[in-house]
Amino acid sequence: MDTLHTVLNRGCSLWEQTRMPEQEFRRRLGRIREGMKERGVDLLLVYGDSWRFGHLAFVSHFMPKNRGALAVIPLEGEPALVVQEPSRNNPFSKTLTWIDEVRSVGKFAQGLSGALETRKLSPKKVGLVTVREQLNIREWGEIVKLLGGAELCDCNDLMISLRLIKSSAELALLKETSRILQETLSLFGKEARPGSKECEVFAALDLAARRRGVEDFRFLLARSSAPQIGLRPAGPSALEKDEGVLVLVAASYQRYWVELGQTFCLGRPSEEIKKNHDQASHMFRQLVEGTKAGVSPKTAAGWLREVPSPAARESMQSYGLGNGVGLDLTEEPYLGTEGTTEIKPGMVLTLRACFSGGDCGSALISRPCLVTDSGVESLVREEDDLISVGD
Repeated sequence: MDTLHTVLNRGCSLWEQTRMPEQEFRRRLGRIREGMKERGVDLLLVYGDSWRFGHLAFVSHFMPKNRGALAVIPLEGEPALVVQEPSRNNPFSKTLTWIDEVRSVGKFAQGLSGALETRKLSPKKVGLVTVREQLNIREWGEIVKLLGGAELCDCNDLMISLRLIKSSAELALLKETSRILQETLSLFGKEARPGSKECEVFAALDLAARRRGVEDFRFLLARSSAPQIGLRPAGPSALEKDEGVLVLVAASYQRYWVELGQTFCLGRPSEEIKKNHDQASHMFRQLVEGTKAGVSPKTAAGWLREVPSPAARESMQSYGLGNGVGLDLTEEPYLGTEGTTEIKPGMVLTLRACFSGGDCGSALISRPCLVTDSGVESLVREEDDLISVGD
């Protein structure tokens, strides 16, 4: 779902404190500082920009509308947030975060310098979370110069580990995002008709999702009339009668993402479309059965070796069998891959059975699921049947 994206995040921007209270962030801050102590880190810097800001939102709830922001977390005392924006935006930015000290500056080194000076802090060991990877080279050089001889260490793994298991507040938000997204996807049946343009259908769903309060909305589709193309953004082409359409949507609400995918048919489905969807349903059930607490991401997808069609196996692997989801659309663990992240109760995963190609046909099922002690539990109403629309 890494689609073409505008520079400016144009969706709803607010902090619903009843859903995500300050106490939630205070608890996170305590866990972060435990990790800092274990590593001997006396200052942690967490960066995020308008494209990817999961780690930043985890510590601050802040979502950059454009450019980026840097969270400054000392081992003791209150954190600060440095936002690259004009000072006139500061009053609005302060409404998006629980952090009281928000510095609106032109350069991050300027804001970081002010935050350190206020705290009389000269850090000896500084932990970095997505700073080196996402910050532009000029800004990064200025920060390194400001920090002088401090030892710099990568702390991405610390933040990833803290985000794997969702809290009750996070799970509630993921369920709400799931509800909004399922309502939005259900509109496809009302908007899609033979002759309707793909972009017109996308615009209708995008409007509906944003009216429900989402901050961002993504839309991809594939058509059985051109299976070799696969999932792609909507274009100006008109939908055709009796063809299958794969629709994959994703949205974020209060920073929390969910993905949802379904196969539709505009009219009477052919035997080929039914066969492909039945195959996807079978694969999805196997994926659900294989995804259990205590297994590795690789083991969860062991059944894929038994899929008789090499083309379908390759396509499934290309689209991905699933992954963690939360403050980012794709998080650890990634199903079907090698990794040390064991599947555990409390994780929320996207499970996905998707294939498209001239040799294997096209079908899609994708759902958000909560890992429990006894298996996985869908966060949306389960609709395994092929959905016919547009008659």
